[in-house]
Amino acid sequence: MNALIESGTDMAPHNLDAETAVLAGLMLHNAELANVQDWLAEQDFYSHQHRVIYSAIVALAGSNKPADGVTVGEWIYANVTDDADGLAMLAINLACEAYTAANVVSYAEVIVEHSHKRQFIDTCQKALQAAYSRRGHSAEELAAHMAARLSAIAPVRTTGLRPYREVMKRFSDELLARHRDGKPIGMPTPWADVNKAIGGLQDGQVIVLAARSNMGKSLLGFQLARFTGLRGDAVAVFSMEMNDTDVAARDVAALGEVPLQWIIGQDLSESQEDSDGYWARATVAISEMMGASILLDDDPQLSSPQIVARAKRAHARKPLRLVVLDHLHEMTLPGKQDEALERGQALRDLKGLAKFLKCPVVVLAQLNRAGAEAKRPEVKHIRGSGGIEEVADVILFVHRPDVYNPNDRPGLVEVIVGKGRNIQTGTVVALRNQYQYQRAVDWDGPTYEFNEAPAEPKRPTRQLAPRLGSRRVRQGEDE
Repeated sequence: MNALIESGTDMAPHNLDAETAVLAGLMLHNAELANVQDWLAEQDFYSHQHRVIYSAIVALAGSNKPADGVTVGEWIYANVTDDADGLAMLAINLACEAYTAANVVSYAEVIVEHSHKRQFIDTCQKALQAAYSRRGHSAEELAAHMAARLSAIAPVRTTGLRPYREVMKRFSDELLARHRDGKPIGMPTPWADVNKAIGGLQDGQVIVLAARSNMGKSLLGFQLARFTGLRGDAVAVFSMEMNDTDVAARDVAALGEVPLQWIIGQDLSESQEDSDGYWARATVAISEMMGASILLDDDPQLSSPQIVARAKRAHARKPLRLVVLDHLHEMTLPGKQDEALERGQALRDLKGLAKFLKCPVVVLAQLNRAGAEAKRPEVKHIRGSGGIEEVADVILFVHRPDVYNPNDRPGLVEVIVGKGRNIQTGTVVALRNQYQYQRAVDWDGPTYEFNEAPAEPKRPTRQLAPRLGSRRVRQGEDE
């Protein structure tokens, strides 16, 4: 049996005995291919000859033909030009030497493990070459690229199909915890009706929070991060629009109920008594925020691989329970393809991050400038909506009617469910605007019912009928 070749010698890690045993076993018992084909690839074999023979076995099985020494040899003669005679003879010899297929899966795991070690060595060598080169990318970019390459080295075997009873057992446990113990489905948000509408933030999901400018999407994103971090769960915030002290100012304003304009020094007309009160509350808020489990990165030019690498490094120190990114349309793109395609790929990278961390990733996004004007936004209004709609698990919109008409439901912030699995799309939740304190709170006013109004130019398309009751804003007719 070939032993593992130590790093530093002329040969990379491999095990030829395991490779020959797998090929022999597969030709002896073709049905064993189904147990390894989805995770054992041609490139996992160290020997080029063994790669060709494995390709022949897979191709024959795909054509519903038997794969033995003779048929594999015939396939090689028909499809391979270099050293066909030697490869065909090797296949026949392997088939003749086969005596059991019992350990095919175990030997295949050995092959893939060595393959992953070779991938690791190759990645490190390329990283060293790039680092020694005077041209190219910065050290941080190289580290981010290397981290992305290393994270692609998956476990030896994928989960694959499993008995449905296992899935149902796990669902039964979740159902009991939800109804008997009152355990929420996902991570809660600061807003009760949002939790009801979407079931909280689910682990492994990407939640896109989109809005036009001046609607408060960043405010809600930072409020969500603050709420989670103050509960003791680790949060990573990537702020590419605002610097770190601007984010801190908003948090202190929200937590201390201090007007943001006073904090940033734009409103100094208050009385001495008011100023003393603001100072006292701001001091308490600063002290509380120092204890929040929040990590902040305000680098303005981050790419998706850099974000993924930094989040994984933070996760290795303390498991993250939430990632907030402000925002998708500020991210650096490679610039080699259409922007919408690259934006969608960036979101796929973040989706992979969410699954790796097993936590929600909230991504803020911009709408097209000309999209919908004063109407409620829709998925098609998101910049680069095609790729984003395809990847996002949940899409929420933030809309404020009083931005366009100060007399139209002043103080109302609508959170609209644009997409979601197991969620009623189109649901509209009402929040109360407390933007002077950089936050939104649960709606405490009347419920608005939207009725279709006569279509007249430059007039509202809905009439208001205030009614006391639930805080939920009922969905109206499409505008």
